Amino acid sequence: MTIAVSDTRPVEELALFNAAFLALLIRRAADEHDRRSGGRALPTLLAYLALPLALHGPTRRALPNNVTAQMGEWVRAHPEAAAGLGERARALRPLISAGLRLGLSNDVFTAETGALRASALPRRPRDKAGFLGRWFSEQPDPVTTLALWGLRP
Repeated sequence: MTIAVSDTRPVEELALFNAAFLALLIRRAADEHDRRSGGRALPTLLAYLALPLALHGPTRRALPNNVTAQMGEWVRAHPEAAAGLGERARALRPLISAGLRLGLSNDVFTAETGALRASALPRRPRDKAGFLGRWFSEQPDPVTTLALWGLRP
């Protein structure tokens, strides 16, 4: 993602809400929507609502755990969840758009007439850090492990 010179967001916010992270969140929302709705793709517009809700800590923590909770009743009972949502949604819009562009260009999800469908992601290859963690777990003593590599604490 290219950051515009006029973007006044804190560097930490730009790093945290990077396009790859947002694309994966959008994919997750699209995948769960598809599963729960019997195969309907997630309306693209709802990506712009899901992320500001999911990324806002107080709202995320307050959301119900069961999708059978009536959304309208829940929102009326939790007006604080909607407070400031418009501003958050507007602030995140360019970042979500960047996540959509990245996700579409890398087949994280596909576009269907105003909607998004999650693509199958290839299985992540086992990384070497994970391998080393497993391998180190086979050694009884960390000092011995270091010694095997010619090191000492």
